[in-house]
Amino acid sequence: MATLATILSFARAQSQTDSNGLTDTNGIIFANEALLDFHRRMIAKGVDASQLQEAYQDTTAGVGTYLYPTDMFFLKAIEINSTSTNADDYITATQVDVSNLPMGTSFSWLRQNLDFQQPQFDDRGDWFEIFPTPTATMNNTAAIRIFYFLKPTEFTATTDTVNYPVSLDYRILGYRIAADYYRSLNKFDEAQAFDQLYEQKVDELNSTLSRGSQQPIQANAIQLTGWEF
Repeated sequence: MATLATILSFARAQSQTDSNGLTDTNGIIFANEALLDFHRRMIAKGVDASQLQEAYQDTTAGVGTYLYPTDMFFLKAIEINSTSTNADDYITATQVDVSNLPMGTSFSWLRQNLDFQQPQFDDRGDWFEIFPTPTATMNNTAAIRIFYFLKPTEFTATTDTVNYPVSLDYRILGYRIAADYYRSLNKFDEAQAFDQLYEQKVDELNSTLSRGSQQPIQANAIQLTGWEF
C-alpha cells in the first residue's frame, strides 16, 4: 500500500529533484495542503467519495443551538425527527438565513411557530440552530441526524499510509506537491504547469466517481416522429 513516501518519490521525479531539494519536512507540509485542497474540490463537485459520515445528536427542550461534530470538514445535510426514534421519520431541514427570511417572519417567530414537519436550520460556523426550538413534548432522543464529510487525516510522517480516495491515484497529490515545491523556489511557470496537471487529474477522477450523474448510461429509444424522410 502506498505511503506518503511513495507520493514524495513521484513528486521528486516529476520536479527533477531529490530529498535535498524537496525535503521530507516540506514534503509533509505540501502534502497536507494538497490533501485538503483535493477533498475540497471533490466536495465542491458533489462527489460523496470524500468520506461521508453520519452522526446523531440528542436535543434539549428550550435549546435550539448545537455544535457540529468535531471531525466534520463540510456539512451535507441536517435531518430532524421530532416525533419518534424511528429511522424513517427523519425530515431534511432546509437552510435559512437571517438576511433572507419570508416577509413578516423573524428568527424569534421561527423558533416559536415553525411547523415541526418543516424544520429549518441556520449554519453558524462550528455550530448551528434548528427551527422550531425543541420542546418537552417532542422527541428529543437522537432527534438530529447530521450527514457530513469527514475532515481528512493529515500526514505527520512519510511512513503514513495513503487513505481512500487519494489511494485511487496517489500521483494526483504528487503533481500538487511539485507545484508547491516550484512555488517555494519562485519558479511560477513550472508551478503553473504542475497545477494544471493536478487540476486535470482531479477533474478526471471526479468524473469517474460522480456515479449519480455519469453512470449508468441509459439508452433512449429511437424516435421516428418529427423528422421528414
